[in-house]
Amino acid sequence: MAMHDPVLHRFISYLSEKKAEQESNPDIHIQIELSHQSIASVRDSFRQSILDGERHMHVLSHLLASMLLEGDFELHSNVIGVLPGDEERPFLIRERITKDKLLSVTDIDLGNQMLDNFRYHQDRAWVPLELSANFIEYIPSCRPSTGVNRLTSRVKAEEELWNKVADEIFLIDQLVERDKHLRQYSKFIKDIFGIKIVCEDEATCLRVHAALVTATVADSDWAKLGALQNSIPPNERSQSEHLLEFVETKDYLTCPPSKMKKTGWRALKSVSKWHDRLFEIQVQPLSNYFLELDHMSGPSHRSFKLQRDSLRQEVARRIPLYGFYRDLLKMLFMGSEVSFECDNASVVIR
Repeated sequence: MAMHDPVLHRFISYLSEKKAEQESNPDIHIQIELSHQSIASVRDSFRQSILDGERHMHVLSHLLASMLLEGDFELHSNVIGVLPGDEERPFLIRERITKDKLLSVTDIDLGNQMLDNFRYHQDRAWVPLELSANFIEYIPSCRPSTGVNRLTSRVKAEEELWNKVADEIFLIDQLVERDKHLRQYSKFIKDIFGIKIVCEDEATCLRVHAALVTATVADSDWAKLGALQNSIPPNERSQSEHLLEFVETKDYLTCPPSKMKKTGWRALKSVSKWHDRLFEIQVQPLSNYFLELDHMSGPSHRSFKLQRDSLRQEVARRIPLYGFYRDLLKMLFMGSEVSFECDNASVVIR
């Protein structure tokens, strides 16, 4: 994502250089100097990069929906959370939206706007609801012969985005792979923009995935995108070339039991490139899709988040600069402006 924006690319390169500077001489104190103008520029570029990534995701989602749903479809915005209190009481709010609404704000803002319309009555007071996850559903107007039940798209929450930038700068995946102690926390998933194709059964999943791997540019009908045609230029590749470039695929559908996810989650999970951008594309059975919905605000989802947080805290304990960078990126991406320091690094805003 950052590589497509020169401002973010320069800024992350600057942070990487400072990291390398301290690694070469651990005793020095590095100072990261930022101006109010540079902070505003990074924030604007970050937001624009998210919007650009989301626009590509929505165009690709519409393109795949036009191929797999065989006709008209509705858009539904879904938000998931847990009601306030000690008990585990998840909720899901679903609302039909227009294409214009989908493209007018970021997906995260869309989810928060929906939740802002609701309050929960607790202890004689009305309290706001908190977002656990949100996603868009593409629901066909009739049952397609492809066996595809629906498509969904989703973007990682803002907290995950600034965490993932820090993870990339410090090569957390490679660090976890090398370190036996850290390996217990498992590897990270580098997915920011994701599309899910939900099929009636496992046999359909295998058939649809195989069709996507071999689908050509000619198989996609750009004209069906309507107003979205002008959002992104059509692919200039040959009509006989593949629509998607599959970088990797992990089989959690037909793999041996020892390789299956302990949560019971099942799908064919791929990383694909489209218009020089990476997307996670999952093909999942309908029964498992509803099982996942139940878990998205439940104990397994929070357990996974706690596991990631524990890993990051352990890395920050071993590499204080990593924790410092997380604080810096959170400050930049989430809205505050404040100078701060740790033992061997400081941020100075001038």
